[in-house]
Amino acid sequence: MAGEKKEILSCDFEVRGQLPKEAFELFAFAQAQILGLRGYISQVNENCFKGQLQGEGQVIDAFKKLLTSAAEYVDAVKEFIIKNLKVIKEYTFESFEVQVK
Repeated sequence: MAGEKKEILSCDFEVRGQLPKEAFELFAFAQAQILGLRGYISQVNENCFKGQLQGEGQVIDAFKKLLTSAAEYVDAVKEFIIKNLKVIKEYTFESFEVQVK
């Protein structure tokens, strides 16, 4: 139906693998911006990035597919995990950002 409000989902995500920090963060940031996702990504250790995503379910799936199938990262990404997927009433992030810890 026209004017029907789409469901906003929120989830935590984790990406594991041998990934170049700056290049991967910039790639994830650019893809999230293009797709209109909100949230953040942060490197927690040498082999793991964590973050949160907010957006429509199909857009979250598209983000996962982009990160795991990009030619330069297809061999580097060992695992992409989505946890705590839930419906939210409104966004709690204004945009997508790279958080430095």
